[in-house]
Amino acid sequence: MEAGVENRLVRNILKLISGEGIGRAIGFMAAPIVTRLYTSSDFGMLAVFASLCALFYPFCTFKYTVAIPLHPNETVGINALAACLLILAVNTVILAASLFLYHSQILSLFSSEAIDSFWYFIPLAFLFSGLADALSYYSIRYRDFSIIAKVTVVQKIIGALTKIGLGLLHFNIVGLLIGNILAGSGGLSLYIRNYWNRLKDNVRKVTPGRIRFILKRYIEFPSYRLPSQILQNASGSIPVLYFAWQYGASVTGLISLAISMLSVPVGIVCTSVGKAFYGEIALLGRKNSPEIAALTGRIMIRLLAVSIIPFTLVICFGPWIFRTFFGHEWAQSGIYARYLCLYLVFRFVYSPISDGIFNVFEQQKLLFWLEVSRIVIVTLCLVISYFCSLSVANTIVSYSLALTVQYILSIILVFHILRKMP
Repeated sequence: MEAGVENRLVRNILKLISGEGIGRAIGFMAAPIVTRLYTSSDFGMLAVFASLCALFYPFCTFKYTVAIPLHPNETVGINALAACLLILAVNTVILAASLFLYHSQILSLFSSEAIDSFWYFIPLAFLFSGLADALSYYSIRYRDFSIIAKVTVVQKIIGALTKIGLGLLHFNIVGLLIGNILAGSGGLSLYIRNYWNRLKDNVRKVTPGRIRFILKRYIEFPSYRLPSQILQNASGSIPVLYFAWQYGASVTGLISLAISMLSVPVGIVCTSVGKAFYGEIALLGRKNSPEIAALTGRIMIRLLAVSIIPFTLVICFGPWIFRTFFGHEWAQSGIYARYLCLYLVFRFVYSPISDGIFNVFEQQKLLFWLEVSRIVIVTLCLVISYFCSLSVANTIVSYSLALTVQYILSIILVFHILRKMP
């Protein structure tokens, strides 16, 4: 059984990697064109927008999406999806109305005044992100990873073409914002077309009572998983907002490009392995914890081996790579990328397996405190950097070292969970 599970997992990972790989390759090939159509300040504003949206995204469905693949009963699955879509619709209206009335005040709270003129893109990104997330988890429920791969490719094509096309038409930051939204949510029609008959047949099973059952049965997700996700996103968004506040949009744009390019190998492997791993261990269930523990160990060792080549190349040749591909003015991004590689190796190993382990073994409370520790570490690091007047480079190094320690502790905690389960 163990060999069969691992073989199936590898096949599913390869399906997802094909989609993620092609999609990321499209984005990577488009990047040299995009960086010549937009300024570093434009990229800085995009980074602020994306970071701010990341703080709102956990509220899309209150993280009930992770419940969609967990129960084998079809009625539970379709009602979980319906609950997510209902929450998304209500929260989108609330967010849009709040920003319509108080966008200047809300954005100033996050030092994001630079994007005040484009506040209306935030509810759009919120809605499309929630839809993509819910339908993606619905695909994971059926381990239909081929459709996820296809959607990923379509998203990246649409996003890249939009950025290039609107850049050529001199739309400036608006082109980046629209392209960014479509790169994360395009291709939704493929999900709908693929599942239309199944959804149509099962919609009669959706009732208010069953939706209430879902909301009550999986209350731990909004109680602990939602704040955990907020803290996780905040730990990634706060540094970007800090750099924009402390050093300006241009420097933030340089750092943003470094992060986005490093996310190519991270995104290809982590997203693919994470979705396939979650689908597989959700099928196995917590009763098979020894098998899950053995599978987790093998996956993490392979991820560590895979991470060595891309991150070593960036550490050795980062400035040259960025200068050659993106233009001379982006060479500094390559230097920043070197420093960020320190913690990304451990994120590369930890991230793909973390969601699956914490969700399947229902350790949402423990995950919450883990994310609390991460946000405390990140915040403390930036506060020290501010009062010590550290340079941009030294701030990035301290941030990277702090997260390295945190990810190592997180990996140790995952194996602690697996060992204590029966």
